[in-house]
Amino acid sequence: MKFDENEKLIMVHFGELWLRGRNRNTYIKKLASNMSRMLYGEDMKMERLYDRFIIRLGKDADLESIKKKLGYVFGISNFEIAYATSPDMESIVKLATRMFKEMDRKITKISAHRTFKELPFNSVDIVNRLYGIASKIGVELSSKGFEREFKVNVTKDTAFCSFEKISAAGGLPVGTSGKGIVLLSGGIDSPVAAWYAMKRGVEPIYVHVYGYANAEEAMKSKIPKIVKLLGRYSPSPKVYYLPSHFFQMGALKARKYELILLKAFMLMLAEKVASFEEAGMIFTGESLGQVASQTPSNLAAAEDGIKIPILRPLVGFDKQEIIKVAKAIGTYEVSILQYKDVCSINSRNPKTHTSIAKIKELKKDTKIKSIVTRTVKSGAITGGK
Repeated sequence: MKFDENEKLIMVHFGELWLRGRNRNTYIKKLASNMSRMLYGEDMKMERLYDRFIIRLGKDADLESIKKKLGYVFGISNFEIAYATSPDMESIVKLATRMFKEMDRKITKISAHRTFKELPFNSVDIVNRLYGIASKIGVELSSKGFEREFKVNVTKDTAFCSFEKISAAGGLPVGTSGKGIVLLSGGIDSPVAAWYAMKRGVEPIYVHVYGYANAEEAMKSKIPKIVKLLGRYSPSPKVYYLPSHFFQMGALKARKYELILLKAFMLMLAEKVASFEEAGMIFTGESLGQVASQTPSNLAAAEDGIKIPILRPLVGFDKQEIIKVAKAIGTYEVSILQYKDVCSINSRNPKTHTSIAKIKELKKDTKIKSIVTRTVKSGAITGGK
């Protein structure tokens, strides 16, 4: 791989993936595919170099746009804005001197790594040489308490110099952990749970149970807006919009158990959709003890009979911790908009301790399997690749 002298580029690092052993290349190929999809239309070329990707910028490249998009790609630990030069000391010194002069006055650490060991100098030689030059220019240097790191990475054919390191989303590339059904409500919690699922490589399929008269009304609500925000991390997600009215008519006699029965109903819907989508797990936004339906016994009662794993990424979070993440990923402001949420059923004195036997009895009395079938058949689907 040859570079123009002082060519500006982006070095993308995928830290965790490098430790994946024999499956490493599968993960890295998926990351490359996801990056290419995310950066489609940008004036750039992407190439792999050892344990990183190099993004080469075209003459019309929009650097800020590319940086923003890379921040949404799970599997990237960080990326750096760098310049390339020849792998000899004088070229490195010349490039570094120019970069030192252009830098602002943040406290800087200088580090170097030489992957090609046959060069006539080592990493310590590079650091010592650059330390003297930076000091003369007036760059404040420190190996502790620094605000920025000036890095030199020398390979057989190229030396890369960088001082702008940007943290990315981390985690695993979306799709490497298979598909998962995400029960998406109109609240704050479930979009955050979806984000955590994607961070561990899950391709989300959303199931939303609405309380409107029809799916068209639900599709005009805030739900598509939430899906669009989450779609920055996994583009073109599929969404199942499923009505709640069959359940509400069938559960009229459930009274104090209605909330738990509703949770059981939603999990059964999710499992049904999972069978169509070949998804291996269900994700919910539940946090242990946050509301009446999320006590240990009620969680156990609601999930009884479900044969695929139910994962709760937020199980140990309190509300403020969830809100903090929702704000960070950009879903909070939309999540707090007013919405007719079927999960907000107000039962008087809802049961906080429900037995599995009681919910089994109610499922049988309400003919819930039949209701699940009718509900799925009456649903609408959007998105998908």
